[in-house]
Amino acid sequence: MDSELAAASQWATESNAAVFIRLISGETESGVVQAMDSEEGDEEENEEGEGADVIEFHPEFTYPIYGEHERIFGYKGLSINLNYAAGSLATYFNIKYTKRIEQMESTSTVALKADDIDTPMRQILADSVCATQSEFAQQVVHDTRVFRPSGRKVHEYAGRSSQTEQLRYEIYSSSFNDTESAKYHERMQAFVLFFIEGAQFIDTSDERWHVYTVFERLDMNGQTSYSLVGFSTVYNFYCWPDRKRARISQFLVLPPFQGQGHGSALYSYIHAMVLGNSDYADLSVEDPSEACDDMRDRNDMRYLLKHNAFAHIKGAPVEQSAISELQHTHKLSRRQMTRCIEMALLKMIKSVKSQEFGEFRLFVKRRIYAQNMDLLQALDPDERKQKVAESFASVVDGYRRVLSLL
Repeated sequence: MDSELAAASQWATESNAAVFIRLISGETESGVVQAMDSEEGDEEENEEGEGADVIEFHPEFTYPIYGEHERIFGYKGLSINLNYAAGSLATYFNIKYTKRIEQMESTSTVALKADDIDTPMRQILADSVCATQSEFAQQVVHDTRVFRPSGRKVHEYAGRSSQTEQLRYEIYSSSFNDTESAKYHERMQAFVLFFIEGAQFIDTSDERWHVYTVFERLDMNGQTSYSLVGFSTVYNFYCWPDRKRARISQFLVLPPFQGQGHGSALYSYIHAMVLGNSDYADLSVEDPSEACDDMRDRNDMRYLLKHNAFAHIKGAPVEQSAISELQHTHKLSRRQMTRCIEMALLKMIKSVKSQEFGEFRLFVKRRIYAQNMDLLQALDPDERKQKVAESFASVVDGYRRVLSLL
């Protein structure tokens, strides 16, 4: 039995490593085909073939497609290829492998058969997947020249430039009432499963959704082409009596474009949009990751410091009325405004041995206790005190990390 398990394990593949996502642009069909047929790709690097440009990377998660263990059984040399036109996201999906197990001889009563790879992946892709490699190559060449983002361009910012090429980045606003934007989102939405833990597809029949997309625009030799950089979905909640609350639900910058300021540019635009529209009461973020929280904290603090939001705050404690006033003025959620005020207080303190730090510690601990009262009251007093102290230390470490990056 042990030998059978050892033999079976040789046919198991980690699905995250087996899935290759490629963003492809190209001037010639032969160049696109050559790039797709390449067996090796430099992750997150441009792979330039004749007449084609490819960016290749892997997903962070595949459990929504291939199960919680993220393993696929029954193949050797497995490559699951998701090829996208860089701008339009026209899609071609194919599977390659060197060997497939048909049926392993076993003394057990369970037949060992290869997992179905094709069906689970196609269930999350748009219906308009290209049927052949040739069809996809033609579409890439066409879209490299012709594709333009759907929706309304609302913001633009600069990238690198040289004598031969110039990069600009553009943010577009769209809703599902627009047919082209709805079709584009159908092709784009698979990325949330690959890169946002616990994400699900949103209900596109709900008119309260809004989508913001970021594109790289390359101007070179009189030719303009676009590549998707990232996107965010925003839901508009009702806010009594006659306003609405904007909540960022999904927020993603694709891996090849991360660490370049695009997340900050997109978040800052959305916040500016909320600030400039009297219909909105505030902006919040749904269940952000740690990286998203850090990005949000940095941008909110930069904005608040630039606008002298803390000018009247001299130390802890801060009155709840003052927090409410700042929250309403700058249209941040109460939780986020409180965090920013706490960071501002910490920034003012010169020494952890000072009276100011003691007052700050008490102010933050009271907030921690109030937010976790039900859980903490179930503990005995000594354990409760320890948990609050540990939470305070963790909060301060996080604040210091954010402040060091401002």
